[in-house]
Amino acid sequence: MVEAAQRGAMLNSGAPHLSDGMSHRGKTAKVSPPSRVDHLSALPDSVLQYVLGFLEAREAVRTCVLARRWRHLWRLIPRLSVTDADAFRSVEKLNEFVNRLLLPRDQSSVLDECEFDLRGFLRLDDASVDLWIRHVLMCHTQVLQVHFHANLQTTQDQPLVTLANQPLLSQHLWRLELSGISLENSFLDFSSCLVLKHLKITNCVVDTDKILSRSLKHLSIMGCELCWQLHPTLISAPSLISLQLADYVGVTPILGSMPLLETASVSLGHQNEEYCDFCDNGGSEDCDCGMVYLEDDCAPDVSVHLLGLSTATCLELIASSKMVTFKRDLRYCLEFSKLKSLLLSDWCLVADFQTLLCFLHYTPALEKLILQLCQKPKSEELDGSGLMEESLTLKKLKIVEIKCQMIDERVHNIFRILSDSSISLEKINVQKL
Repeated sequence: MVEAAQRGAMLNSGAPHLSDGMSHRGKTAKVSPPSRVDHLSALPDSVLQYVLGFLEAREAVRTCVLARRWRHLWRLIPRLSVTDADAFRSVEKLNEFVNRLLLPRDQSSVLDECEFDLRGFLRLDDASVDLWIRHVLMCHTQVLQVHFHANLQTTQDQPLVTLANQPLLSQHLWRLELSGISLENSFLDFSSCLVLKHLKITNCVVDTDKILSRSLKHLSIMGCELCWQLHPTLISAPSLISLQLADYVGVTPILGSMPLLETASVSLGHQNEEYCDFCDNGGSEDCDCGMVYLEDDCAPDVSVHLLGLSTATCLELIASSKMVTFKRDLRYCLEFSKLKSLLLSDWCLVADFQTLLCFLHYTPALEKLILQLCQKPKSEELDGSGLMEESLTLKKLKIVEIKCQMIDERVHNIFRILSDSSISLEKINVQKL
């Protein structure tokens, strides 16, 4: 009996789950479903608005139908993204939507980021786009990205969006990206953008004599047309740390002093490769070569690129063998006292390699040298009979890389130059492109 009592006690002690599911009459009891808690509604408005900022603008606006509380949340989201060009059937509908999205917005509500990516439209309304950009900046926007359709080869048939010839005003904007836009003179004066650090201009028409910013740290100009009255554009950014300038057309810009520059990559555009020696040396307008020369107050004793790049520690200079801009600059260039990594292309590797030798004499701290041979050489470019007998003294040079399509006489001449200096051949690597 004791054992039976103990077994009964054990059954009773382990039976809460049975008693929950069985009544005293042996029937199954109904289990009520767990209550559903609306965790989303428990979040504060600021968190919901932050999450809505990751949606495309049209999707964020559509959340207004979810509930009464959501009716106006989209109006104060900290990030706007107007990127679904396919959703708008016409420019008029696009303008109507963006105007209702932006213009009623309270300027006291901070807009951290804003992106317009409307590359699906071949043509937009200039005045509307300019109004959007300037209204966005009044909302304390820190990051602004504006991307429109651009085809610089057909700009006459499909003109780019042209923004007003007025500078931007902002005490909060620190990153600006522009593409597919025609930018005129005063717009590119960023002196009133006091904290602007990053500027990226891609596939734009840059019609100005100056690009100005004292605060700018990082500048990238890619695939643009530089065409200010067929004269060079001055880039004045004394606080610049990194510079990327590549694949542009038009007139080669002039670089101002950049004492803080650390890294730079300059690839001269294909339409800037042939220069007239007569004009390049300050010739008169009587020359019919079709090339543009610097005015008398700028030429010939002005350094277009190298003086502004002379403080860099990492430098890439890419151009074809026909380009004379870098060669001309060597006449006025100071020593590259901080340069540790250097990439040079075909422009300095022609004929007797005097340009390469001259350049290396300005780089006493050089640790890594990359020579990029892209173009197939002509017979006169293979001649190494006039190589300087004087050897180089590059005591800190550790790595030499030669990138080429084929090992030709130019490669052998480079080996000859380096073997006559203090550089060990074990440090030279040849890679095929």
